[in-house]
Amino acid sequence: MNSLRPTLPSWTRVLAVCWTASALLLATATDATAQDATALLTKLSNKAKTYTTIEATFKSTLVDTRNNLRVEQRGTLYLKGKRYQIDLGDFVVVSDGVTVWTYEKEMNECYIENAADMEQDGIDPAKLFTIWEDNFRSELKGKVNIGGVNCTQVNLYPKGSEKRSFHTIQLFVDEAKLQVVRVVVKGREGSDVQYDVTKFTPNVALADERFKFNKGKYPGVKMVDNRL
Repeated sequence: MNSLRPTLPSWTRVLAVCWTASALLLATATDATAQDATALLTKLSNKAKTYTTIEATFKSTLVDTRNNLRVEQRGTLYLKGKRYQIDLGDFVVVSDGVTVWTYEKEMNECYIENAADMEQDGIDPAKLFTIWEDNFRSELKGKVNIGGVNCTQVNLYPKGSEKRSFHTIQLFVDEAKLQVVRVVVKGREGSDVQYDVTKFTPNVALADERFKFNKGKYPGVKMVDNRL
């Protein structure tokens, strides 16, 4: 990849990627715990597939134990089919399903990458509600109270996890509403990211123009093409 690729941690590029990622499905699971997890995740999947678009606000908390670092961010995710926009204030990530534009406000620079390459680095936000259809193993962990809400915890373990920047995704599901309340992504490099959904609105009107980077809105922006 081009040496001009910004040194942004992967969690900022795909922020909000996992928090509503309803769950994963391992069709070949045979033990009772996995079967119970599959039943819950299938319900989440069926509900998610009724959404044509999604607008969601969230809070993320990065905890890096190696560097004694804690960073909180708030953002908004817009999702429409394979297209998405993630607005983090200082960063805006936009994708039309083929290309990903990452705009850094402080530098007034926009980095262009292939969507397929970004998928290899992490989890594709466009697959937010179908991540369970990929190669993961699920485990039902039990009941957990999250902010006064009685939730069910399901852990997701990616197959071939050595190729991923994370080894576990913890989902906390409000079964009464069939909604994910919290997601914790456990990183391999000593950093974890917790995502808390603050507002979730499906089937909102979203213009197609939202999913293209319009450099005309950013006078003097430097475009950095990292595509091979």
